[in-house]
Amino acid sequence: MHATWLTDAVCLTEAGTGFWRLALRHVEIREGRIAALHADPPVPRAGEMVMAAAGLLVIPGLVNAHTHSPDNLIRGSAPDLPLELWSLHSAAGREQRSPREVYLSALLGCAEMLRGGVTTVLDHIRFSPAMAPETLDAVAQAYRDAGMRAVIAPVLADRAVADTMPLEPADLAGLDIAAYGSRPAMPAAEQIALVTDFVRRWHGHEGRLSAAIGPSAPQRCSDALLLAAGGLAARHDLIMHMHLLETQAQREMGLRLYGRGMVAHLVELGLLGPRLNLAHALWLEEGDLDLLARHDAAVVHNPVSNARLGSGTFGLRRMRAAGVRVALGTDSACCNDSNNLLETMKAATLLTRRPDLAPEAWVTPGQVLSMATSGGADVLGLGAMTGRLAPGMAADLTLLRIASPAFAPLLDVVRQLVLGETGAAIDSVMVAGQLVLRHGRCTTLDETAIWAEAQALAERRLRLVLCKPGISGSNAIALPTPSTGLDRMVQALQGYTNGTPKAPRVFARHSPCLAPADYSTSSVARFCPNWKMISMLGRRAQAVSRPHRLQC
Repeated sequence: MHATWLTDAVCLTEAGTGFWRLALRHVEIREGRIAALHADPPVPRAGEMVMAAAGLLVIPGLVNAHTHSPDNLIRGSAPDLPLELWSLHSAAGREQRSPREVYLSALLGCAEMLRGGVTTVLDHIRFSPAMAPETLDAVAQAYRDAGMRAVIAPVLADRAVADTMPLEPADLAGLDIAAYGSRPAMPAAEQIALVTDFVRRWHGHEGRLSAAIGPSAPQRCSDALLLAAGGLAARHDLIMHMHLLETQAQREMGLRLYGRGMVAHLVELGLLGPRLNLAHALWLEEGDLDLLARHDAAVVHNPVSNARLGSGTFGLRRMRAAGVRVALGTDSACCNDSNNLLETMKAATLLTRRPDLAPEAWVTPGQVLSMATSGGADVLGLGAMTGRLAPGMAADLTLLRIASPAFAPLLDVVRQLVLGETGAAIDSVMVAGQLVLRHGRCTTLDETAIWAEAQALAERRLRLVLCKPGISGSNAIALPTPSTGLDRMVQALQGYTNGTPKAPRVFARHSPCLAPADYSTSSVARFCPNWKMISMLGRRAQAVSRPHRLQC
């Protein structure tokens, strides 16, 4: 029986949600699981590996419950815009990826997350124009090769892009958007068949890889597709993962499509339940928190991307008070702009601290650490396997050097870990008892080769995309073609991104999103081939924005 001992380790164990205990222990690992945490020195048998862990802090491996690995290859390309506008401009970089590009993009995230102490991830993988068996397999193979624990949720969507946003017919009148905005999606039945085959090939592979069902968001899916996805998840006992109410525009779409809030619609479809987890959930209606808690649905909080995209305020304190299960996610490296869950933990802690709240009402570092470990594992359906440093659990461990800036002097380890550690102290990472990071370097991956190939692929794509003359360097990726109409869609959506009723849908120097800069000179405007041709439309178009009763 394969066994490893971590001797003289300072172990951080959870003693109830949000409460943590430090103790010097000798960790016994057998067949990839924690066999025991010994107070007395071990007597290893012949052939058992002993790893001296004196001076190392051992914590449960972190769980990143929401990211998109295909976006790792377009890190740094996204402009400073709200979500819908950002999405339209970042779409080009995800187009027509080869399996090799998909594989490499996932490996980039693996290397970064392992260096940041993440052992488990949910990857909500989206492809454009459509998923294919070889690209799905490329993602799974990347996590297999990296040695990470991964839940892979292929994105499902069957509504055209223009039909998922609160646009009026006049917004796009006379414009051909067939190349992107109205491009038909793969039929729902074909998507379900592809994901079903993926589940059969990869779910449970090596005990580390799991499949999940990943509808993009309610407004991007027909009810028929949502119901088919829910049925597939139920048949295979899988979680279902989707975005929900990330922006005001999405709330507006829900009201238009369903005549009620999206959470209530999910209840009506019979989809709100323990296997469903929802990323973001910012723009909720009155009563939605009670519905989420009553049906035991979970929410994944992505504080950095929410702030980066100006999406809104997440009511973490209210979620917890209502009894809603909450995990943490980084979101994609194109809208975060990293896969650093330590940074996410700090943001989640500090963003609850409002001047009108007594300090005792603030969310604590210990509570956030629980969300990033046992809470995240529970939300991903892995609570019986990982997320805790305890006998019987998988040996998914992160080891940090105590002799490092964040912990010198060591006075309050949880506070210093959550609010002070950046990843610089991470020495080693184990997944299922296997060292996948040692002395700060991945043992399963050639990081230098991965980074070099990623740079070469990015530069090759830059030579292929359509850029205006004179635009080069770090401005990265242009729109797919000059005829897709994305720039007009961007203008038409402006009124839904700033939270002001009847705000003009126009990018100009008075836009709350971009003030005081003049949008016409921004890096985004320079990538719009027919921007001047449609500027008049943006100046006269007006948003129809409903008052919002609850921004949770």
